[in-house]
Amino acid sequence: MNIIGNKYKIDLGMAKATLDIHSDSSLTFTIIEQNGNEVNVSETVKTKIVELRPSLFQVTWKEENGKTITQIQDYENEIIYSNVTLPNGQFINLKGTIKQADK
Repeated sequence: MNIIGNKYKIDLGMAKATLDIHSDSSLTFTIIEQNGNEVNVSETVKTKIVELRPSLFQVTWKEENGKTITQIQDYENEIIYSNVTLPNGQFINLKGTIKQADK
């Protein structure tokens, strides 16, 4: 499965976002909802993408604000695990859905 060049919708409950995967080293995330409130926060980040098995990827990046993100993206089952380390060291584990956005 090739995820590069595609856009995906993520729902983590407390946050909804889109991921636009440009290459194996770059993506743009856009947070569209946070804690029930509409927002529009976008950033293009350098990534490392590793295919663990067909349709299962580990994607990691660091944001400008110092957060680090490690996601396990399971496209076969449309499940995403997102692990966030905040700049203060707090660790957050989230589970949600990931689906390809309409083209």
